[in-house]
Amino acid sequence: MNYASSSAPRLLVRSLSRKSVRTRAFSCTPRCRAAAAAAAAAAEASAEPHDIVVIGGGPAGCTLAAALASNAAISSTHKVTLLEASSMAKLAEWAPNPDEYSNRVSSITAENVAFLSDIGVWGHLDATRARGIEEMQVWDGLSDARITFNSPTLDPHDPFSPHSTAPIASTSSRTPNIAPMATLIENLNLQRACMRALEGAKNLDLVDNKKVLSITSDSSGWPIIEVGSGVESETTRKLRARLLIGADGFNSPVKAYSHIESFGWAYNSQGLVASLRISPAEMGIGMTTAWQRFLPEGPIAFLPLSDTASSLVWSTTPELAKAIKQLPLDLMTRLVNAAFTLPYASLSSFLSLLTSASRPTDAELSDSLEALVAPLQAASVYEVDSIPDESPPKIESIQPGSVAAFPLRLSHADSYLGMPRGGRDLRTALVGDAAHAIHPLAGQGLNMGLGDIQSLLKTLETTVQNGGDVGSYNALKSYPRARYIPNHALLSTCDHLASLYGSQLSPIVWARSTGLEIVNELDSVKALLMGGAGAKTKGRGAGGWGVVADGIDSVGKGVKMARMVGGMALGQVMSRLGGGLAGRR
Repeated sequence: MNYASSSAPRLLVRSLSRKSVRTRAFSCTPRCRAAAAAAAAAAEASAEPHDIVVIGGGPAGCTLAAALASNAAISSTHKVTLLEASSMAKLAEWAPNPDEYSNRVSSITAENVAFLSDIGVWGHLDATRARGIEEMQVWDGLSDARITFNSPTLDPHDPFSPHSTAPIASTSSRTPNIAPMATLIENLNLQRACMRALEGAKNLDLVDNKKVLSITSDSSGWPIIEVGSGVESETTRKLRARLLIGADGFNSPVKAYSHIESFGWAYNSQGLVASLRISPAEMGIGMTTAWQRFLPEGPIAFLPLSDTASSLVWSTTPELAKAIKQLPLDLMTRLVNAAFTLPYASLSSFLSLLTSASRPTDAELSDSLEALVAPLQAASVYEVDSIPDESPPKIESIQPGSVAAFPLRLSHADSYLGMPRGGRDLRTALVGDAAHAIHPLAGQGLNMGLGDIQSLLKTLETTVQNGGDVGSYNALKSYPRARYIPNHALLSTCDHLASLYGSQLSPIVWARSTGLEIVNELDSVKALLMGGAGAKTKGRGAGGWGVVADGIDSVGKGVKMARMVGGMALGQVMSRLGGGLAGRR
């Protein structure tokens, strides 16, 4: 499967693929075809029969395997296999140093916390490494317009009270009777919890340290997955799947086998991540609050993991990400603190120095940053007695070895199911990153995947209870019907916001800032937004909409207000911006 940013390259790939297939068919003699048929028959005969094969042992794949194993209707009648290229034993034995944290973390919404509890995973998490988020601060780096979200109060007598089935989520919150709007955990913590939940599971086969070498189909159209270490002399293993599910990431072999194209593009951005250590003087202060500042280069987020640790996610240009990674850790620490507190004009001047062709030495950069930060230090920005909601707690250091960067992209598969070919079902489905990739500004990537898993699990359970074939396209159709449009809406919203907040045009800055400020004064509107962001509101589950995405997307309200007071020129600017973004579709 080739990643494409427009329809033309995708069509080119298809035509080349068809041509190569025709060439091979034409050059094959009857004897050759007979030999190939015999080989296929032999492979089919040697393939081990499996009902449901999940490829990919990441957070989504592990969770899907645990969900299938926990479902009595499915696990009692269908054999489930989880296939992973790396060691699953290492995941089960993960025992990190209490003072060290992984740089890959996820925000789990209240609805997904409840789901993970229902399938027996959440109780296996290390609760000391799970942090409930009670507040979120989001602000514009140019105007300082801010919106604040607070968790609802927990009512034990309310049947819709959040986390009523998820005690760890409540204990990860520091404030009694406050239901976290979301919970931050390391991905490894979730994966280990899944492995523990799978211990002793019946009708489950874990196949690890085996790569997917090929996926072909047998005479009935069932997928045959050949796996092995890749060593030429090693004997490979073949699995025959009634249903093959790809939880195998963006470059999904299952997606390629299924001939599923993707729509999207790569952003000119990278996600810079690191594990942060907090100053002892500020231990616990603000450490149930997630902070995100929107800078023109991209948003920077402070995501607390404990009283003394936090995770950094800074979406920025590849050039800037590379320059930051090359800094000594002490200077990088000071820069991250400055990125949350310095006026943008000052911060921008330093970032320009950092990426200039005649880049100053580290010592010169240190002096330049000190000169910019000194006025803030004199004003006691980080003093405990200062206003607590202006910026996150001061970072003392960055954990060695935790700094990394990865490319950001938008991608959405054309289908979540392999379409029937030649009158036969392809028997494949996609979940998580294999189906979609999203900008991290709303922290909804894994939540989208968990939503996929819930929907697919319900579809498979219904099929089994009705005596149907779990690999049948007709039986699986309800899964993409439930998930495709909500996922696409969230992908589109985050893409628009990334573009909107990358602008420095004064009218646009004013409009988005007005939107934030208006919504911040409307508690009822914020409560509705939180219902789709992580915290459940009465009678409504937390869907796939992220709090940041929903909150900032309310900039439209600001534009309407601007028009009401005569800002027609601004309305025209925003309309043109919206038209330009729509044109990228």
